[in-house]
Amino acid sequence: MPLPSPVSPAVMFPPPRTQNSRTTGHPEVACGIGEWDKLLYGNHRFVMEVLGEGAGVGQAHSVVLPWRRQDKDPAAVEVIVVSESSGTRVRNVVVERATKESGTLVFQAIDGPGIYFAYYLPYAMLGKPHYPQAQYLPQRPAADPAWAAAVGRSPWAPAGQAGLPEATVLRYEAASERDSFAPMNFTARVDELERLQADHSEEAFLVFPEDRLNAVSMQSDLPAHWVIGGPSDTFHGTAQAGEDYVVQLGLYAQKELHGICVEVDSPEGGHCINTDGVDRLGQPWRRALSVPAGTVRALYVVLPVPRDAAGTTYSTVVTIHAAGEPPRTIDVTLDVEAGEDSDPAILEGGFGDPRFLRRLAWLDSAVAQDAELVAPFTAITVDESSATLGILGRTLRLAESGLPAQVTSTFTAAVTSTDGPAVELFDTPMKLDIDGIAWEFSPIGFTVDGPARVTWRCHWTGWRDGAAAVALELTGVLDADGAVTYALRLVPGKTLDVNDVGLHLRFLKSAVPLAMGLGVPGGRRPETLHWAWDVASKNQDALWLGGVNAGLQLSLRDDSYQRPLNTNFYREKPLVEPKSWAHRQEDGVRGGVTLQTTEDAVTLHAFSGARTLPAGETLDFTFRLLLTPFKPIEPGKHLSKRYFHEPAHPAIIKTAGATVVNIHHATAPAPYINDPLLSQDSLKEYVARCHRQGLRAKIYNTVRELTFHSPELLPLLQLDHEIFSDGPGAGHIWLQEHAGSGYVSAWFAPNVEDIAVVTTGESRWENFYVRSLQELATGENGIDGIYLDDVAYDRHAMLRVRKVLERACVERGVDGPEIDLHSANQFTAHDGYASSANLYMEQLPYVDRLWLGEYFDYDTTDPDYWLVELSGIPFGLMGEMLEGGGNPWRGMVFGMTGRAPAVDNRPLWEFWAANDLEHAQMIGFWDPQAPVRTSHPDVLATTWMTDRGMVVALASWAEHTEDVTLIFDDEAAATRMDAPAIRGFQSAAAYAPGHPMTLAPQRGLLLVIGF
Repeated sequence: MPLPSPVSPAVMFPPPRTQNSRTTGHPEVACGIGEWDKLLYGNHRFVMEVLGEGAGVGQAHSVVLPWRRQDKDPAAVEVIVVSESSGTRVRNVVVERATKESGTLVFQAIDGPGIYFAYYLPYAMLGKPHYPQAQYLPQRPAADPAWAAAVGRSPWAPAGQAGLPEATVLRYEAASERDSFAPMNFTARVDELERLQADHSEEAFLVFPEDRLNAVSMQSDLPAHWVIGGPSDTFHGTAQAGEDYVVQLGLYAQKELHGICVEVDSPEGGHCINTDGVDRLGQPWRRALSVPAGTVRALYVVLPVPRDAAGTTYSTVVTIHAAGEPPRTIDVTLDVEAGEDSDPAILEGGFGDPRFLRRLAWLDSAVAQDAELVAPFTAITVDESSATLGILGRTLRLAESGLPAQVTSTFTAAVTSTDGPAVELFDTPMKLDIDGIAWEFSPIGFTVDGPARVTWRCHWTGWRDGAAAVALELTGVLDADGAVTYALRLVPGKTLDVNDVGLHLRFLKSAVPLAMGLGVPGGRRPETLHWAWDVASKNQDALWLGGVNAGLQLSLRDDSYQRPLNTNFYREKPLVEPKSWAHRQEDGVRGGVTLQTTEDAVTLHAFSGARTLPAGETLDFTFRLLLTPFKPIEPGKHLSKRYFHEPAHPAIIKTAGATVVNIHHATAPAPYINDPLLSQDSLKEYVARCHRQGLRAKIYNTVRELTFHSPELLPLLQLDHEIFSDGPGAGHIWLQEHAGSGYVSAWFAPNVEDIAVVTTGESRWENFYVRSLQELATGENGIDGIYLDDVAYDRHAMLRVRKVLERACVERGVDGPEIDLHSANQFTAHDGYASSANLYMEQLPYVDRLWLGEYFDYDTTDPDYWLVELSGIPFGLMGEMLEGGGNPWRGMVFGMTGRAPAVDNRPLWEFWAANDLEHAQMIGFWDPQAPVRTSHPDVLATTWMTDRGMVVALASWAEHTEDVTLIFDDEAAATRMDAPAIRGFQSAAAYAPGHPMTLAPQRGLLLVIGF
């Protein structure tokens, strides 16, 4: 039975003030909002009145609907007429003429005089429930041919029946405020456009200033009120002191335009977000725009209004330049409201009503752009004499080339601390080879960028036949989490024909028993691997090799790298093939990776193949290493954070034994996908109630997609696919009617009628997102962390996220934040066969818990797969299960459970508490020093050492029922072995040491063993 939601959705904000209200948004008729079943009739209708005179029951009437449509073929779409008085659909309807401008109908007034509705864009929701594909209903003649003939509306109608009484169009109505076409989506008529073009025939482009509350939507058509009112060189608005005021300028290109830039002349600053700003790395960002002839582009100018400007007039000039064309200037005048009318929250740094678009200024946010540390990482140590860099639990020693000579880990085999014996990965130093080239290296120069980052540089000179033939500039960067980024820029001094440019790594065989990536699911390392680039169908560019307590991921890239889409959308935006590593030869052979195993070593060769290196042509052989594990696991902390994935009443959650609630989207406190600030008040109220119960509260919030409820969505769609990925459009009907085309339609949550659009992942939206998290986390009732449902951004963004949340926790005096990462299994054809843990490894240093996830197989996969692909342990974190509730017995071997409340974890949680596992030492089966093993190689044991004895989790991966006994390091350790009753998990039983226990396949036991 579902638990009750404590908060009901409510109207977020009062109706905003606007210069072009919905009631005056059509040139000919009034506009309003109605109530009806839009899944039956569509989102739009005209209200018609049949007057009494000459309007007997059944009388035919004609009407002209001034619909001013933007869909391509109005004549192909059904029109439904319904009588208000009886609610009956009128079957006798003939559409005489349907153009984009208007439609002429003849319909039968079946109930005589009164109100009739003409629904002119009905649609069907096809496709999958959460990924709909809407289509307009096709026009299907339904009128009785005899009736049509009698009223003279058919080819065989008798003459003299043309004159019919006319119904009156009272108004246009939409099914909701958000669905309305008023005022921006009613198109101009042909004659109106002809007059506009005749009046401005000499101008390359026209500018239409528009109120920020009326977001520009159409891309090819012009709004009717723009064309009727004409362009303008002035804008007047009302502002708040201290706000970032957004001026929206609609630019219509009458000829193809290039080199568009926008200049703001104001002592307070200001800029156009389409052309200027700060990129996601904190660097200045600038772009000149091109706009095709006959299209519309909205420009958004952010003007900081001085905090002391209340009661004054603020003026500025915005100039739009286009290459080869006279500039256009717009005089902007803002009346700044006096103190008594101003919003104090704005003066305090708040953003107020999101519909006023003040949050667009967050695209330039530099929050958390620094090289400072986050817990638990330590400052990087640099020993220049030995070229050795030290980080938490790992060291990186450089060869004279600046490439790694050795990577060493001191993580213990249990991965619970960093004071273990040193484990080395390499048999020989890494090298980049070009056949016939002898390298000479300059001294390495180090730069300490901050406690969390060190950079080094080295110049290589390549000699062939006694002459300098090629130069290479190496830049390496080490971050405190263990990410090592190399940029190797190769520039031949003369044209060279080479057999290969390749990266060579030689690992100690004993150090790398496990592998994941390049088509290898997580688990035991294969003896050989032959892999070639195939970005069209494979989201693969990285391979991880290692053991539980020492490993390395290699990712191959170049300067054209862009993060691809994931989670069902990889093929819409796949990897960009690196022209360096993925060189394609004339015979079709392309670069790739080979792995070979010998008696004592594993050799990895990333090759680009035979090629010609033209003189002076730059090639970027970029790659990244991730040194694992990133941090020690904390099993006790993991077990103390008991999760509940439903925003039920906090008292109910606490009674269930949970300590943390994850607030998903499409729930009352946070109904909208990835924009929880839209319901900030209800969210903070719920978080406060959780805090009063001693619970931590976290929010679902990522950037993979964005709700259509975000007022910024339409403006962001104007940014040349910087924020939203280009795609086929279509999807939900709202997107088709308001977003136009050139997007990827994403998740649809029908219970809250929320629609999302897929983002590109790496853009200035990162700045907005990090700034929004700061807003969510700040204050006594700030969120305690986030739940990520797959990740569209990279480790740079993830680090900023961690910093923002951690610093907010420090300000509040609470423990650090909790960040979860949930992923469906990406090792599928539509996701490009990418193991989720490998795909997201760069984010794992800053994640606390994995939730892997839908479509994972917990029953037929082996323990190595569990360890590498599911558990997170080799990377310094722990995980949970999701698909089908998981396998609770195997899960306990890794400290994993299913997701409550879908899975009832209370019996296990009670067992943990009764045996104080939160304070016990966990020693997994992967540790050679594990104190307990079993007599069967496919039955594994993990031990928790407590003050009173041991708790041992057993799980079987054997194909058949097996009798197993426990093997103790100290044979005298066990005096008794009890399996307490745990509801849904096991029945009570007692076992004598040395005596067998019977385990069925895929099952297990939890034993309490006394000393």
